[in-house]
Amino acid sequence: MCPKSDAGAMNTSVDQQLLLEFFLVFSRFEYALKASGFHKRHPPNPPHYPRAEPDWDCFAARLRDKFDPNSTIKLKQACEYLLDSPPNQQVILQDAVAWETPVRPNGEGDIQFLLRMVRCVRNNLFHGGKFNIDVHEDTARTEALLRSSLTVLAGCLEIAPPQQQAAYKDARL
Repeated sequence: MCPKSDAGAMNTSVDQQLLLEFFLVFSRFEYALKASGFHKRHPPNPPHYPRAEPDWDCFAARLRDKFDPNSTIKLKQACEYLLDSPPNQQVILQDAVAWETPVRPNGEGDIQFLLRMVRCVRNNLFHGGKFNIDVHEDTARTEALLRSSLTVLAGCLEIAPPQQQAAYKDARL
């Protein structure tokens, strides 16, 4: 017998409008990446079509020389926050879920690392990592990560290729 579902109840102290905005912006951004050619190239595997996966790394590489974290005070603060206080990521340690701070490899540029941290924020929320109240009681930090991520995505969109900007603008739910 399955446990009784409480799917309608939302028990979160994080601003729900902020959560919704983050999920909608992130989803539109991923759609725009795929629709504008920033998708991973998988070899055909008949009779199955390749999965449509956004290629964040390719997109970050395209922005590497254009992205200026100092272009606005808000973007500078958001980038500094994510660079100095990145979100932890879930790992499996001795068959148990644990948390670790992501390591930035040598040679990884700011924009590559920032976009990887934005995806980490999304993954922590979407895959349930943030629902462990014993580990993540800091609502202010969660909201700062969400706001910083939104600011970084907005900064990227401003300098993105025109076809991605158009795809983002046209994306609908």
